Amino acid sequence: MSVTNGDPARKRRRGLRATVALVSMAMAMLAGGTTIPAAAVPVPQQDSFYQPPDGFAAQEVGTILRSREVQLAALTVLPLSVRSWQLLYRSTDLFGQPTAAVTTVILPVGADPNRSRPLVSLQFYYDSASIDCSPSFVLRQGAGLPGVEGIHSQSELIAIAALISQGWAISVPDYEGLDGHLAVAEEPGYMTLDGIRTAERFEPLGLDGANTPVALWGYSGGGMGSGWAAQMQPSYAPELNVKGAALGAPVSDVESLLHVNGSMFSSLIGIGVSSLYNAYPKFREVTDQYLTTEGKALMNRTNSQCLPRNALTQMFTDYQRILTIPIAQYLALPEIREVFDATVLGQHTPTAPLFIYQGVLDEAVPIWTTDRLNQQWCADGASIVYKRDHLSEHLTLPSLGMADTFNWLKSRLATDAPDQIGCRTENVVSMLADFNALLTQIEINLNATFGALGFPIGPRER
Repeated sequence: MSVTNGDPARKRRRGLRATVALVSMAMAMLAGGTTIPAAAVPVPQQDSFYQPPDGFAAQEVGTILRSREVQLAALTVLPLSVRSWQLLYRSTDLFGQPTAAVTTVILPVGADPNRSRPLVSLQFYYDSASIDCSPSFVLRQGAGLPGVEGIHSQSELIAIAALISQGWAISVPDYEGLDGHLAVAEEPGYMTLDGIRTAERFEPLGLDGANTPVALWGYSGGGMGSGWAAQMQPSYAPELNVKGAALGAPVSDVESLLHVNGSMFSSLIGIGVSSLYNAYPKFREVTDQYLTTEGKALMNRTNSQCLPRNALTQMFTDYQRILTIPIAQYLALPEIREVFDATVLGQHTPTAPLFIYQGVLDEAVPIWTTDRLNQQWCADGASIVYKRDHLSEHLTLPSLGMADTFNWLKSRLATDAPDQIGCRTENVVSMLADFNALLTQIEINLNATFGALGFPIGPRER
């Protein structure tokens, strides 16, 4: 752990203020009160920063169109002691057309921008069809109650603290783009890779351009985004120096999520279908023919809400009731089948080393889909360490698998890291049932705690 030294009394005062603020916010949320101030920053739909300037389509992918320095915060009120900026950049959509996206880039506050360093692209599992749930917004101080609605993304701050503690730079792309395209084909890969290109060009980060060692990391929806980036990188961004990609419970087959229909995870169906409904015109046109009035209202409501609200309001929903034909018949329609087939990962093979981890008891992402992806990529020459955790399920693996994954990332980004050759599958009771992983998890948690209380973490380089 690396915590900057300073005046102890000042630290105690700052820690006390932060703690009081957190407790006050939590009490207000539980009581349904209004003591949390309204958003001091506009939501993305009302923020002109997110709108690309005229003529942007003529720029090459990865070009910075607009930038601004921002303050990040835990729970939107506890400022984090990091340097952070938002970058609007030129990218490509799922149809291969010019579009724009935003990434949040982060540097340790004690970093010397004249020193080069690795870059980690961290894909959040924000899993929402609304741009107002994007990481670039919910991480900002002053996002207020609208930002708190994306509170599940705050758990990713633990991963950010871990990465910052190493002195690395971070890119957190809004890989669902300006239209909330979750679960679509290719676009998450374009936007993640172009976000890396953009970060490498942003002078305040002090990166070494395309020579910068790069790693990808994401879990669940973020694992899906990272998976698209990993498999598209050799053809779309071959100049990037990608040292490895860590994919946790990647959603490699969107249709497989239909098994959660009627369960506590059933909202994943509504979120995924509403996103595909927005993204693919033919999918929308055909779906409209078979949606009930209730179904159309559900699509509209899902599109305007973040994951936590959708998860609570659509828990145990049977989606058959929003269709006028059986689900199996709906899936067999050519326009629907074409889209679901296009969203399956594995059609191309990554050349960078991979670390894939999955809970055998995962209730949301079926283990067989990740087994199949691993087997398919290995058969095509990929290098993969695949860990099957027999204790964890979908909601616990992000925590229990974090330290082991982080240690793998450190090994890949180390100077003169040895090549990872071949494929290896490990069945473990728990990814945390390892002494080194346990020590790393303690260090990660301490850094995250100090970071949430406003203390600088990471090396002091100046």
